[in-house]
Amino acid sequence: MELQCKLLLYVDNRSYLNDMRENCVNFLEQLTEKTLCKFPPLRFILEVDVMDLVDAFPELWEILFTEPIKFQKMCNDILFACLQATDMEVKDSIEYAQVAVTIRLKSVPRLNESNPCHYKGLVTIDGLLLTLSKPESYVYHSVWSCPEECEGSEVILHYIPKHPPKCYMCKSILFENSGLRRCGERVTATFKVKDHLQPKIFLIIDDLFSKLSLGTRYILHVVVTKKVTTVWSLEKIILLPAPITSSIPKDVEELFKACKGIPWKFIYCLASTIGVNICPLNCFMHLKINLLLSLTSIKANAITGSSIIHVLAGGFDTRYVGEIMTEAAKLADRSVILGASNSVASTALIGSSGGVCVLPLPLHIYHHKQVASVLTAIETGNVNTGTGLTTLKSAVWAQGMDFKKMILFNVASVFGNVCRGDCGEYYDEIIDFVLQQAVVPAGISKEEIQALKDVRNYIDLVAGIEVDLDDATENLLRSYFLAARKENTKCVSVGSMNALVATCLTSARLCRRSVANVDDAVFAIWLHVSGSPEPRFAPDEYLQTPADVRKLQKIIYSFKDWLEQFTGNCSL
Repeated sequence: MELQCKLLLYVDNRSYLNDMRENCVNFLEQLTEKTLCKFPPLRFILEVDVMDLVDAFPELWEILFTEPIKFQKMCNDILFACLQATDMEVKDSIEYAQVAVTIRLKSVPRLNESNPCHYKGLVTIDGLLLTLSKPESYVYHSVWSCPEECEGSEVILHYIPKHPPKCYMCKSILFENSGLRRCGERVTATFKVKDHLQPKIFLIIDDLFSKLSLGTRYILHVVVTKKVTTVWSLEKIILLPAPITSSIPKDVEELFKACKGIPWKFIYCLASTIGVNICPLNCFMHLKINLLLSLTSIKANAITGSSIIHVLAGGFDTRYVGEIMTEAAKLADRSVILGASNSVASTALIGSSGGVCVLPLPLHIYHHKQVASVLTAIETGNVNTGTGLTTLKSAVWAQGMDFKKMILFNVASVFGNVCRGDCGEYYDEIIDFVLQQAVVPAGISKEEIQALKDVRNYIDLVAGIEVDLDDATENLLRSYFLAARKENTKCVSVGSMNALVATCLTSARLCRRSVANVDDAVFAIWLHVSGSPEPRFAPDEYLQTPADVRKLQKIIYSFKDWLEQFTGNCSL
């Protein structure tokens, strides 16, 4: 009784009690003799701010947390008492079973373990929405009557039972008055639950499913009984930028100072930590740099809505490119590898939302429907699920073997940018690396694991930085794009401009700057020209990705001189 009084005091202080009274009065005023005999339901949605409840009445929060069904019954008692407290005579004809409170929770603290093996009380589930069915009707109010017409034998249920109830007077089997049935709408939602291999299916009803969006993470507040799993409420997970006072990993900070904040130096060194046990340390650096930029753009897209950088690697299929992509994908919050058979591209793209969808095999091995679905999603920014469209929220990493074919030129135009994969220039280094691994197998050291953690944490810290282009940077990108389009329209598509701008902004973001400068633009252009199919605009000696950051600086300086002549831009 004491808890009931505290709950009554809480709903009164938060003005819910007054809303309940008004709802009851409106319900009774609409009743007539015809509608009264149909046993209409009275529903009230009670939105509980859990943090406020914890602060005001911790005992009530404990009941809600441990015994949510009991808490809901207490709310039903208050609503029925409000109805009985009115001065309208028709109130005496309303039964307790006609009254129900629907509880919706917000600001729920994640104090309990998510997804325990044994469900008890109120459970929070962290899941990514994969699929969503079309709305279908369900019964939330049914009336059952006695065939012998016993007085007062009507039974009101909030569902359709497997077996009809019996009359408590004559023990006859009741029949349902189908005309008195009340229905709502619900959808079947499939979630990829955190730390669970198998997806879970939940039924989301009425006002909740309008909040759902494919590829989005939600916290579901679920009550599990012996036979029924009920979703009480759900909240969308929104990533927030890291505070400006957040500490940067010590090694990354020292590296940034050693590189003097120069983008191509700093990003080159950061990218060298990827795939150290797959290939020699400074091989495939053009690919690794693009993968690092893509990882940063994914996180930035989730926080700021900036463009995502997709990666398309050209060259021969020697397994190294696919393995490096697979290893780099571990730095993302989520990754899905698309298989060549029995894989639906749309499901893989949605399942990798907020992360990476990796196509480790050459594109020509995949079914043309898979490739078409992926390319359409990249080009339009939407994933076709068969029942509708949803926004693409993941980066796509793929590779191809022959970019002289027209179809792969079209593929490159969709991605907007091509990076150099395995073109045969690292054969000697790879042979030495394989022999060394055969003689002395090298495991992953603690320092390498910590370096990858530092890179991942650093990406999380800088992802929320809003970056703009200054006038000089914008003019340089525009001048290069126009000059390159005049040179070769096949190698420089319209989508290349978006890729250039996204790469430039991401480069500045990794260097913790809110304004992209000319150095970022030069670096973005160099990456674009270096990965372009041959014949390329610039001389080959300016486009090699060396195994030494000092040689890279000399190459960039020489590339600047060429770029100034190519664009006619004297601001370099």
